[in-house]
Amino acid sequence: MVSQRKVKKNTATILPARVKAIKEYKTTHQKRFNLPFISNFGLAAEKDYLIENLSMLLLSGLDLLSSLDAIQSDIRSKKLKDIVSDLKGNIDAGFSLSQSLIESKLFPEHIISLIRIGEETGKLADNLKVIVIQQQKERSFRSKVNSAMMYPVLVLVLTGVIGIGISWFILPRLASVFNQLRLDLPFLTKVLIATGKFIEVYGFIFFPISILFLLLIIYFVFIFYKTKFIGQYLLFKIPGVGKLIQQVQMAQLGYILGTLLKAGLPIVNSISSLAEATTFYNYKKFFYFLQKSLENGNSIYRTFGLYKNSDKLITIPVQQMIGSAEKSGCLPETLLKIGEIFEEKTEISTKNLAIILEPVLLIIIWLGVVAVALAVILPIYSLIGGLSQSSSTSTPLPPSPIIEIEEIAEQPLATTTENIISLKKLKIKPTPVGYLNVRDNPNLNGRILLRIYPDEIYEYQSEQAGWYEIILPSAATGWVFGDYVELINQ
Repeated sequence: MVSQRKVKKNTATILPARVKAIKEYKTTHQKRFNLPFISNFGLAAEKDYLIENLSMLLLSGLDLLSSLDAIQSDIRSKKLKDIVSDLKGNIDAGFSLSQSLIESKLFPEHIISLIRIGEETGKLADNLKVIVIQQQKERSFRSKVNSAMMYPVLVLVLTGVIGIGISWFILPRLASVFNQLRLDLPFLTKVLIATGKFIEVYGFIFFPISILFLLLIIYFVFIFYKTKFIGQYLLFKIPGVGKLIQQVQMAQLGYILGTLLKAGLPIVNSISSLAEATTFYNYKKFFYFLQKSLENGNSIYRTFGLYKNSDKLITIPVQQMIGSAEKSGCLPETLLKIGEIFEEKTEISTKNLAIILEPVLLIIIWLGVVAVALAVILPIYSLIGGLSQSSSTSTPLPPSPIIEIEEIAEQPLATTTENIISLKKLKIKPTPVGYLNVRDNPNLNGRILLRIYPDEIYEYQSEQAGWYEIILPSAATGWVFGDYVELINQ
């Protein structure tokens, strides 16, 4: 409800019959209007409809209460119907439209200021028409920004969904395959395997918590009024986005301040309304500084020089235009022109925003794809290369001599250190490290092909200097140190 001080001030100029109506209305509706906050979520389109139709009805000659009656009958939102009903009750009790709208918290301060000036000057319908034009510009801008951001957001969402799908369904299977290879895996592959195992076990807990955590970060960084300056700072640092924000603020500065000044509102009050309408912390802080500076007798142009880094908020050409306009006395017209100029620039920047963000998104996606591809391909390439080299460098079996039975008895047994053994078996003994390396040559300098483990049994085809050449499952061969093998059936 309107405060006691305002009621007393207004009742002094209202007819005695109205005083009684005001008191009765106050008693009846005080409970509703004492609510500290009225949620206007989802009323954007309805609010625009209210102002547009109120402007048309007043321009057609209909009185204010009749106009509100006509609008209320056509409003679908129950919440807005109640607000309009309260507006009618307030107006019928003797309050002005601007006073009633302050309590409804339906519109920002600069719009209410225009309505109040219109009531005081008898140009309410004209000022409502100006408000309609401003709302149309804001709707058009929001629509363009939403269209420009739709593609990047869609790409990010699809990337996230695909990433979750790969992590949940594919990585665990890849981890199982790589574990069976028993190779020295690259770091990326180890990370991939660890991620796959983790998601396989904790995926149902991890992903919901991660999504919730992400939403909380977005809320506190970009939405919560005490901390959203952090998100605004980050947005200013994004290429293209920071420039777009500056252009939007310049357009808003020109239109709102120019409109308020042209309507006859004092410049200090106009700056205050502009500060309330601004959502970005840096600009709001600057506008409040500008308001205090004007109250101290400084000009707008002089205030630019007093504020640190004002050129990062208000471009130098705009500062010079405002300074010249202050001297020539055409500040409202100049501000409106600035608004038009930056509105055009905003349209161009909005169209280019998707083009600027697209390469960044593609690079991010490309890095993710390359990381997964390398993690999968490198161990496979290493395995194939090792097997090929092992096959090419392994000691070939000499051909078996064809001799007569009689000659065998006459030939002495060979006593060389290299004995050719025909496909016998050996068993791997326990080792200090829990595995045994298979090398491509019978010495410690040989390249490691893979690891084998205790109690595994392999066929071997030759022995050389304490090393045994075993046959691997892939049909290739490799050498193992004899101290850690046990010959079977010897």
